[in-house]
Parts: sequence; C-alpha cells; structure tokens
Amino acid sequence: MTEADWQAGGFGLYLHWPFCAAKCPYCDFNSHVAASIDHNRWRRAYLSELRRGAALTPGRVLRSVFFGGGTPSLMAPETVAAVIDEIRRLWPVANDLEITLEANPTSVEAGRFRAYHDAGVNRISMGIQSLDDSALRRLGRLHTAADARLAFDVARGTFP
Repeated sequence: MTEADWQAGGFGLYLHWPFCAAKCPYCDFNSHVAASIDHNRWRRAYLSELRRGAALTPGRVLRSVFFGGGTPSLMAPETVAAVIDEIRRLWPVANDLEITLEANPTSVEAGRFRAYHDAGVNRISMGIQSLDDSALRRLGRLHTAADARLAFDVARGTFP
C-alpha cells in the first residue's frame, strides 16, 4: 500500500479510557483504579486530541471508532456523546460506521447503556472472560457468571 492509498482510504479511531473498578491481575493494558475521575477534564482532552487528529487527516473517511481501556463503560455517557458528536463534525463517516464500547459486567446499567446507544454506540465488546465462577475468582474478576448473563441480556436488549 502506498502513502497515497493510505491517505485516500478509510481509517479507524481508538480512544483509550484508562480507568477500571479494579486492576485485573492478567491485564497488561494501561489501566488504573481511581477514587475519582474528572470527567469534564477528560472530555476536554478527548475533544482537543480529536481536533489535532482531524487536522492531520483531512478528507479521510472514518470507518470505525473503538472506545477501549480500561473500562470505557465507566465513562460518563455525556462524554461519549460529546466525543461522537465531535467525530461526526470533524470527519466524513462511512454509512456503516461501527462504534464499539468495551464494557465489563460490573459496569452494565440499562440506563447508561441506553444513553450510549442514543449517543451513537452500535456495538458492545463485553469482557466476560468466563461463565465459571471459580475461573472468574482465579482471574480476579469482580463479577459472577450470573452477573455476566444479566449484563449480556441488558446489552443484547439495548444493542440488538
């Protein structure tokens, strides 16, 4: 692929939310447990970085957005909405734009998921890891198999 091909083609955005309710012992990602998070400050930082990125990629078609982490389902829905609105303002987007948000079963709330959906999220990546309670304990996960099933049902009902 040539530089010209890359410039003309579509691209995807990855937005990292580095906060979690607990640090899983197997996780090598940049993630941290924080007693409090300044969501307004993070929102401003995301919007600033998006504008910088848009200046470097004029005219490129955005094909996917991935909110990863950490546990992005701990983000304020207003932050997710502001980021998606800004993305749509800054770039042309594909008709089938995929917007994914990672979630853990312990952070799934129906109202929060509806707000993510209303903001434009159309795919959830759920970190269930196992449906065996003893395996979940060994992995240091905060949820049970029953919690995971309930979270899956909420996600499936919100993101059919």
